[in-house]
Amino acid sequence: MKERRFTRITVVLLLLLSIPWLLPVYAMLTTSVKTQAEVAGQQYLQLPETLNWSNYVVAFKALKQGLLNSIIITIPATFLCIFFGSLGGYFLTMFDFKPSQLIFFGIVVASFLPYQIVVIPITRFLSMFNLLNSYSGLILIYVILNLPMGTLITATFFMKMPKSILEAAIIDGCKPIAFYHRILIPLSIPGLISAAILVFVQVYNEFLLGIVVTRGPQVKPVMPILAELKGSQIAQWHIQMAGAVITALIPLAVFIFLSNYFIAGLTVGYASEE
Repeated sequence: MKERRFTRITVVLLLLLSIPWLLPVYAMLTTSVKTQAEVAGQQYLQLPETLNWSNYVVAFKALKQGLLNSIIITIPATFLCIFFGSLGGYFLTMFDFKPSQLIFFGIVVASFLPYQIVVIPITRFLSMFNLLNSYSGLILIYVILNLPMGTLITATFFMKMPKSILEAAIIDGCKPIAFYHRILIPLSIPGLISAAILVFVQVYNEFLLGIVVTRGPQVKPVMPILAELKGSQIAQWHIQMAGAVITALIPLAVFIFLSNYFIAGLTVGYASEE
């Protein structure tokens, strides 16, 4: 009886705590199907009189190139971050050498430094190699900026794996690189996918660099284009909110289709300790 009461109280508390998070989502969804006149009334929590789906058509036409650009940039950047990050995490966690702790500490610091402090050096670096306003330039910068996070996350998962597996493989004649791609990677799929999801969302949602290092819509990611949908003279919040819904569909789909791997990756550490 006490357990049921505790469960009910917990559910009620969670529902109450979810209201502040769901309220902006509700406002975004309702605003996305309102007319310009309803938006001008600034009653953002009021339900629309009619569902104006044409907002989504207008928003998609403006965003389609940016969505394509973001996919072209985000997928290879995520793959490269996880690939090189997993290699770095492998050597930092599975092999004992003196500078490993210092390197790991540097990676932790780099993961939490705001990238805004290096915007000017990044711009000059890309300009030096003629990579401004290009897919390759954006991919390179996103890999450099997110590689520490990819290394940190994958290394955290590798730490949970007993070194006895590596020692046994070496005794059996397995080379370190063969151990990495034949044993370590297959055993770490949930952790790698969890890291990939986090890096994917980080790169996909990035805003500032998409403005600084691009000129025009040819290679500009979707987030800067989404910010421009509001309009310059009249605030077109209904169009921008429709664009926000469309933009959110890609990371949402990634979470939905890979949710099982993501949950398994998050709980692998706890399961190992148990």
